[in-house]
Amino acid sequence: MDVSLVILFVAVLVGLYSAINIGANDVANSMATSVASGALTIKKALFVAAICNILGAVLVGTYVVNTIRKGLVDPLQFSDTPNLFMYGMLASVLGSALWVNIATYFKLPVSTTHSIIGGVLGFGLVSVGFAGIHWNVVLFVVLSWIFSPVFGGVISFSIFSIIKKFILSSPEPIEKTRKIGPFFSGSVGFILSLAIIFKGLKNYHLNIPPLEAFLISLLVGAAFFFAGHLLIRRYKEKDTDPYYQVEKMANPLQILSASFQAFSHGANDVANAIGPVAAIFAILHTHQVEMKVFVPFWILLMGGGGIAFGVYMWGYRVMETVGKKITAITPTRGFSAEFGTATTVLICSRLGMPVSTTHVAIGNIIGVGLARGISAINLGVLKKIFSAWVISLPAAGLFSVAFYRIFIFLFG
Repeated sequence: MDVSLVILFVAVLVGLYSAINIGANDVANSMATSVASGALTIKKALFVAAICNILGAVLVGTYVVNTIRKGLVDPLQFSDTPNLFMYGMLASVLGSALWVNIATYFKLPVSTTHSIIGGVLGFGLVSVGFAGIHWNVVLFVVLSWIFSPVFGGVISFSIFSIIKKFILSSPEPIEKTRKIGPFFSGSVGFILSLAIIFKGLKNYHLNIPPLEAFLISLLVGAAFFFAGHLLIRRYKEKDTDPYYQVEKMANPLQILSASFQAFSHGANDVANAIGPVAAIFAILHTHQVEMKVFVPFWILLMGGGGIAFGVYMWGYRVMETVGKKITAITPTRGFSAEFGTATTVLICSRLGMPVSTTHVAIGNIIGVGLARGISAINLGVLKKIFSAWVISLPAAGLFSVAFYRIFIFLFG
């Protein structure tokens, strides 16, 4: 059998294994708060997450794929030895996937982005040394890890503070919800539409100008506004606690924001599984290392499908840690955290920044909790989570180096 076919087959299997583990670990970032608040059952949450992740990967996934594939290690260092670059990419995916698999088993929400970047840097350092690494890109990525959770946390804190001040602290919370709620649903529709349209359909050669993209997104936002208005208006007041009723009225908003966040997860984190696979496919097709390649639709679909399968397989494990053990979650708090997370991840995805969805999500949940005081946060659980984050990059890097040596031994 042709060695190149064997390598491609192995790459596809490894890419699927990575995508499955990403889905299993990272589904908690989008759906844990919805399940914890009671807005969705686990089965419904897993179904919604699977569909939205596939759509995000297929529609917006290519931008971050390019950063992972060729942004960290200089491909030109392997011009005369393209096979070494191919083995390194394969080792990076496998090493990071193994680490995420271990973390998921222990119910720890780790950064799959940290893991794949650690894998790529690990193989790069042992193959071409410090000179072969694009350290400016590494710095850009590291800064995004700091910027993104802070930026998302500010958004989440601000949204929940608005909800708390103008709705939950109001003497007429139900009436205030009916007035303010549609603006939140409209904002979700606008941002999601803009993320998809504004150069998000590049693979399909639909380069819509910024002004037209903005106007179309305004129309979609308006449609979401009226849909939210109708949903909230249909809710009938009951003879119970009005604040409990407000939380029940917020369920549709939280489901919408959770779907929004799952979409952004597919857009950003599919690169962690298929970025290196795209590089391997290009090398096998052209027999050389190129700076720019087209990412085939089937690779994007494979990554999205693998994430969806991982959601169903093991998604419930980390979901419990994120949704129930950090801080108490209600639909209004969950919406605030999810909206902040999804907005931050999508903005960074459009900029080609492979941010950690996990870091952003946890940061936003902390932000929502801090809106009620430091006592609302379980610091013991956060200590375990932060420890796993610190370990992620070096652990994935060491696994990657080990697999890189094995591939060179096996394939030459």
